[in-house]
Amino acid sequence: MARKLDHTDQQILTLLAENARQSVKELARRIGLSRSAAQERLARLERDRVLAGYTIRRNDAAENRVAAYFIIKTRQAVCDDLAPHLRKIPDVVVFDSVAGETDGLVEVVADSMTRLQGVRREIAALEDVEEIETSVILKGHFNRR
Repeated sequence: MARKLDHTDQQILTLLAENARQSVKELARRIGLSRSAAQERLARLERDRVLAGYTIRRNDAAENRVAAYFIIKTRQAVCDDLAPHLRKIPDVVVFDSVAGETDGLVEVVADSMTRLQGVRREIAALEDVEEIETSVILKGHFNRR
């Protein structure tokens, strides 16, 4: 059973979300630990699969890419059947099942508004999709993931 994350673990995750490329030495300095203690905590977070990997965040605005959330209502209120179909669409970057009046939340990042509309049509045509609402992202303020 994985242990509960303490304040220091949370600090590590927050700092890595800001910059996953910072050195262990810098990370340790910023949270007030020795380099070896910070390295041990990182190893434990990785081993416990709390820290699933290190990745990049693209600057979509700098690349003139357009992003949107598609709010999906399904016929059966089960998103598991949609996941394999959405996974095949490279522009779909996140797909989450949600509770409430809608069933799924899809984040899409496309090279153009035309491509975004094409992805929307592709998703709307899926058998299990009953309704789809689009919210284009005007400006991203921050992302801690």
